Amino acid sequence: MIEGALDTVIRSSGEVEGSDGATGLAAAALVVAWNEPELLADDENYAPQPWPRSTDPLPEHLAAKAAAVLDRMKNPEDNELGELWSESGQWEDFTAEISRWRTRLS
Repeated sequence: MIEGALDTVIRSSGEVEGSDGATGLAAAALVVAWNEPELLADDENYAPQPWPRSTDPLPEHLAAKAAAVLDRMKNPEDNELGELWSESGQWEDFTAEISRWRTRLS
């Protein structure tokens, strides 16, 4: 399910629809937090209840896909969710949150 959400954003040849972008970002956050679940501890926007993590590691290729989604969503072009954040005057907040997750993958 996580990989499917990431792939939807990555494979989108046109504009990423807002709901797909939001789901892709949530999936990317889960990949980032897989080994650091405390990153989600107080964030009601991302933290699923209960936390679905097993003790198995995620396949390594998911980190690359998560990075690609985070990078794509940080660009407002062809990104409905980014456009909405930009129109609301909160583009900087949106990209700061994406950067927070992206930095953890580096």
